[in-house]
Formats: sequence, C-alpha cells, structure tokens
Amino acid sequence: MKFNQKKTHVALFLCLIGSGCSTLQPDLKGGDYRTSGNGSDEVAQCASQVRSINSSRVSQSGAGPGPTKPAIDLLYWCNKAAEKGDAKSQLVLASLYERGIGVPASQQEALRWYKASANSGYPEAQFRVGQIYGRGEGVPVDRNEATRWYIKAAEQGHAEAQYYMGYRYEHGKGIAQNYGEAVRWYGKAAEQGNVSAMNGLGALNLLGHGVPQNQLEAYKWFNLAAVSGEREFIANRDKVAAKLTATQLAEGQRLASEWARTHSIGKAASD
Repeated sequence: MKFNQKKTHVALFLCLIGSGCSTLQPDLKGGDYRTSGNGSDEVAQCASQVRSINSSRVSQSGAGPGPTKPAIDLLYWCNKAAEKGDAKSQLVLASLYERGIGVPASQQEALRWYKASANSGYPEAQFRVGQIYGRGEGVPVDRNEATRWYIKAAEQGHAEAQYYMGYRYEHGKGIAQNYGEAVRWYGKAAEQGNVSAMNGLGALNLLGHGVPQNQLEAYKWFNLAAVSGEREFIANRDKVAAKLTATQLAEGQRLASEWARTHSIGKAASD
C-alpha cells in the first residue's frame, strides 16, 4: 500500500480563524474553549482572545497577520496562562511561536511549549510532538521518539494518531512490525471515520496481513475510504472490484453500506 503522506498539521492559528479544524473542534474553535481545570484570569483571557480572533477572521495572507493588536493580545494572555500550566494555552502558544504570530518564529520555542502541553497529557500536543520528531521539523528525525508520542495520543483516542500507529505497525517504522496491531489501530481510527485507516484495513484484508485474506472485506474498506474522493482510495477499490463477480460486488457494497449506516459516517460508494 502506498502511503499518501500529506501534511496533516494545520497551524493552530489558521484553525482558530478558519472554517475547518478537524482535530481541535470544539475545544478551541467556535468559542467552546474549556480550560484544563485552571480557572485563572489568564486562562479566561487567553480563551477570550481565541474567540475574538476566531470571530474577526483576521486575514491569512503570507505567514500570518503579523504583530497586530489582536495577535499581540493573544500572545500576551496565552503566554501568561501557559506559564501557569494550562495545557490548551500552551498548545496555542506553541503554534504562535511556530507561525511567528505576534512573536518572531521559533521552532525551538514552539517545541518547548508543545512538549509542555504534551507532558500535561493533552493529546493534540502529543500528536504534534510526534509529527515534529517524525518529520524532523527543527530536530533530527527520530522515529522512536515520534512513535512514543503517537502512542500517547492514540491511547487517548486521537484518531489521526491511531491511524499513524496503524501505519507504523504495518510498516515497522519506529516500532517492530506487527500486522495484528496494525489492524487494531487502523480499526480504532476507522471507527472514528478516518478514511486513511479504512484504506489501510482494505490493504491488510487484501493481502491477508493480520487477518485472513478476504477480498470482500478488502472491497468493503476500500469502498468506504473511496467516499472521501481520494484518487488513491478510489483506484484501490476499483482494482478489487474488477476481480469480483457481480454477486460478490453486490455483497461487498452491502457490507460497506451496512457499516456506514451503523457508524453514521454517510452513504458508502456504490460503484
């Protein structure tokens, strides 16, 4: 299976003011910013600045809005809250340093605050630290360290981290290859609607890795993944479909539709 490694991290600032934020909703988007048990004024002010910037839709051209008053206020209050140990404020502050919003960009400071949030147990920060080490963003590539952080996030239910763990177990990256564990983690991510994990399950079923070889199950998962419109997933589905009889194809479509219905992820593709 070819791994389509798209850049999955979207800068937190863009997430705050944009219309699409898959990993941080609703905690930091749309005004539903809940603190980590720290009821300080600084945390409340950081949350208020997040909501304010989200509402104002500050322009996103180039590297960001620069040292505007909203960005400076956000930096000031979130820095205060982060220093008091609020994990979500630490995550916001890390992204501000990473993007250079209201402060000179510093990958070193970004990683420091991502780690502070991650060490407080915040799964989105744990996932981001994993990405930084996995991709070598300002640090040497360290697959073992990346895996350590991905596991932490995955165990807390972070869907993308669960997919990453499935991929790493499937291919033996940063951890010993284990197809059974790959199936398990892909399954957890798929349960949350992660289409890349569904594609991964399709490949494992097609090859009989970690599960008995089963073309109908492979088709089911590829079909579910193909609903996303990704060309790779559609191609995988169509390759399997070409090998099935009309009766098998109908059964594979039924299995996909039934899974989609019971998991409320929308209608499975039927072609």
